[in-house]
Amino acid sequence: MKRNPLKRVLVVDDEPMIVSLLSTVLREKGWDVTEARSGTDGIDQLDRARFDVILTDLVMPGDSGIDLLRAAKEIHPDVEVILMTGFATADTAIEAMRNGAFHYIMKPLKPEEVVNLVEKAYSQRQLQRENLFLKSEIRAAHHVQSVVGDSEPILRLVATLQGISVEGGPVLLAGERGTGRGFFARIVHFHSHRSGELCVPVYCAGVPEDTLIEELFGGPAAVEEPTSVPHSGKMALANHGTLYLSDFAEAGRKILERIDRFLAEKTVTPDGGTESISMDVRVIASSAVPVEELARRGNVPPAMLKALEPRTVRIPALREHLEDVPLLLHHFLQEANRERKKPLLGFTSSALSALETYDWPGNVRELRDLVRAIAAKKKQGTMIDATDIPPEILYRNLRRHPPQ
Repeated sequence: MKRNPLKRVLVVDDEPMIVSLLSTVLREKGWDVTEARSGTDGIDQLDRARFDVILTDLVMPGDSGIDLLRAAKEIHPDVEVILMTGFATADTAIEAMRNGAFHYIMKPLKPEEVVNLVEKAYSQRQLQRENLFLKSEIRAAHHVQSVVGDSEPILRLVATLQGISVEGGPVLLAGERGTGRGFFARIVHFHSHRSGELCVPVYCAGVPEDTLIEELFGGPAAVEEPTSVPHSGKMALANHGTLYLSDFAEAGRKILERIDRFLAEKTVTPDGGTESISMDVRVIASSAVPVEELARRGNVPPAMLKALEPRTVRIPALREHLEDVPLLLHHFLQEANRERKKPLLGFTSSALSALETYDWPGNVRELRDLVRAIAAKKKQGTMIDATDIPPEILYRNLRRHPPQ
């Protein structure tokens, strides 16, 4: 039976025979097992690796199972902890549950009951993790039901995205910062057959390579168990769904090569592991750097660019569809009114005139942030006027459009 690198359990007991028995049974069921012979050793293991489930004795010399439970919930709040005890009382059960234990089980142990309980704890953890993402996805879905804009560039973009959404295969969204690349990635996801699964974002810009490797492929294995397999990363969480790699070209070369191999082979080897795992993940990458420049720089594997080429989509800058500015202004004002419960009536003609001719170097994000900042300072029932617009915007407009 192969171990599943996506399912990690820490077994803690001061009785070696119990640790050996439980480890053997769980490994036979495909679990990756880390052993600890005391509560103190178990707490030390928490700093070396992440676990899905912890199975620990309650009464041990030194740090107890409750001590380990508290430490585990502080370091990794989403881990599920099962306590084993031969001295259960109502008080110990209540204390365990108050500290976040998933369950407790009485000794002498029945291996099949232990395995079933560990599997239930793992399912509970996965459900909680997915619910966190799904809640954010549901909120995001409300924002991707329709694209604001009716200009020709936006209509062409929407038609293109709808086409590639149903195709499958990796996607590259190229556009300046602030053009809404993440927003349009969700458009692709929610219009695909994967819409019922997770769209998991990973932001590559400015993240150290080692940190990003752990985030994507799982953390390092335990120091004392070089053969142990690390915990799962966001690639695993995105299985059957979509992985969105924001500014993917800013990831390290090692990461890009591993993503390139995944696109070719549909398998992933978790960091520190030895076995490849088949995964069904659609990759949507985005870049603020033009595709031609990516090819010239050479840090992205050519095979990866070739795989992305059939579904490479350019997101237009806002200055290329200024006719959508009034719609965007009113859309973001409505959002600000809902969030702050202090509705404003709209924009005066002088404000619209100034904002419609601004070139928006920060694109849609700059426009949104400006509306939110102005709305936060305005009194209820008033209109946004040219006098509310920051001087640097008006000054830049005057330089570009001097009075006749």
